[in-house]
Amino acid sequence: SSVLKVIALGLTFPGPGLSLGAVKVASLTLPDVAIDTIFVVSGLALESFSAALQYRALFLGIVLVLIVTPLVACPILYLPTIDPSLNYSLLQGMALFCVVPTTLSSGVTMITQAKGNVSLAILLTSVTNILGVFTMSWSASQVFSASISISPWEMLYELVWLTLVPLCVGMCLRRFISPLAQFAKQNKKLLGLSQNSCILFVVWLMISKAQAEIFVASSSDLGLCLTLAATVHLIYRVLGYIVATAARLPPEEWVTIVLMCSQKSLPVCVSVLAALPPVLRMKSGLFILPCIMAHAAQLIIDSILAVRWQVQAECDVYSALPGKA
Repeated sequence: SSVLKVIALGLTFPGPGLSLGAVKVASLTLPDVAIDTIFVVSGLALESFSAALQYRALFLGIVLVLIVTPLVACPILYLPTIDPSLNYSLLQGMALFCVVPTTLSSGVTMITQAKGNVSLAILLTSVTNILGVFTMSWSASQVFSASISISPWEMLYELVWLTLVPLCVGMCLRRFISPLAQFAKQNKKLLGLSQNSCILFVVWLMISKAQAEIFVASSSDLGLCLTLAATVHLIYRVLGYIVATAARLPPEEWVTIVLMCSQKSLPVCVSVLAALPPVLRMKSGLFILPCIMAHAAQLIIDSILAVRWQVQAECDVYSALPGKA
């Protein structure tokens, strides 16, 4: 895949990535420009959620995404007390993935495929990514507190400018400039491609910067991260299943909550790493590896289940037709 190619490029030829990482446009580094672009495009691509005010499902989704699922980071960060030989930086990266909000684009795409409530998914994405800026300023600083003291207020300031402001700019552009809204509707693939290109660009620069430390990491540590990536996603999935079922949500909302609350956002992970102090930013390539593994795990697992739910929904529609009961 493209991510694997970018990782291989950064590990094999780190020079170009290191050079580009030092380039500045005005006062912004190239990674900052790319991250701002990701969130402007995300805001531009978010469609209307006027039909999404399902308050019970929305409340459950917000609580699961921003309060419950981040708690999984605690046992992950506790693992080195059991085995001190574990690579703590990789575990910090995995813990970071746990505390970020829900995915910005792929989750909504899967909800569409699984015949869920797309408007609810869009609203949940918007709300959790906006509120997540404030929750992450504390939780992300705690994830990295063992390495260096980070002020939550400084983290909040960085995240507001890297994620919240660009996201709101994109949403306002779509809301108030009709030609741009029409362009976004007609060119979803192009916007998605530009977003993914920016993510890959930032990952390449991060991997290039951390090449030496990545080579030092043992295969057993990387294997543990891969196992954790799949395990964490399955825990989220089971948790969402239990909560949505216990709340007796209607089928469309049930699918939406189970899917959206088990997914985390790779672009937000990238933005948090860019907001870290310079000392920690040097290790961003090491931190991002578990995030990429977890992102891949959730895409693979959820795409299989989304197709299964789509088939089930189509069977239900077919059986409801006159003469087919």
